[in-house]
Amino acid sequence: MLETILERRATAEEHYRRGLRLKGEGYLLEAEQEFKLSMEVDPAYFDPLLEILIEQEETGVSEDIRTDELLRRADQKYRLGMALLKHKRAEKAIRHLNDACQSELDNAKYLVGLAEALADCGRLKEAKENLRIAAELHGGSDPLRYRARAHLLLSEMHLKDGHLRRARRRVMMAHSLDPKNEDIALMFKRVKIGPIQRMFLVSHHKDKERQKYQAQAAALSKAAQK
Repeated sequence: MLETILERRATAEEHYRRGLRLKGEGYLLEAEQEFKLSMEVDPAYFDPLLEILIEQEETGVSEDIRTDELLRRADQKYRLGMALLKHKRAEKAIRHLNDACQSELDNAKYLVGLAEALADCGRLKEAKENLRIAAELHGGSDPLRYRARAHLLLSEMHLKDGHLRRARRRVMMAHSLDPKNEDIALMFKRVKIGPIQRMFLVSHHKDKERQKYQAQAAALSKAAQK
């Protein structure tokens, strides 16, 4: 199995590099075909997706080559959006991250990515709203990690806005979900919560969370009995 995966990746890279060479020589249609072949051989190989997008934008091609056939999986749309965000193209990233979110409405990872892109564009109100929703979602891969990231990003935003209490509450919620995260540990220092105070607050936060879930469970049980 490992050999097969490596072989497919090597073939995908070969098509991709050939596409780059053809692009450099001005053979744009042939280059596009090589990028598509790379995607077909190994859909997990991501570089061609970004290359095709950049090609379309640079040449002003009117035909939409960013079709569902190329970006048929929500995760590919997410990765394309995050790559664009990394390359300081947040406005472009929003479209693809939003598409990923629409494909999987309960995916915390996708919604956090969209919130980051919105924040980079200065759309902070929308970013905060999406982070609040993401913090409560349970779908997608590694939801605890991304729920924790949603709380962490909200904590940073609250701190920037001068709302220290809100920032502290959010970082505690992040810590309860992902206690080994180094970024969260650094955030404790920024909101001025020391080790001893952290122990007390963690215990207090867990008690409050337990009480909240018990109340929710009791309400559901009562509703089911009616």
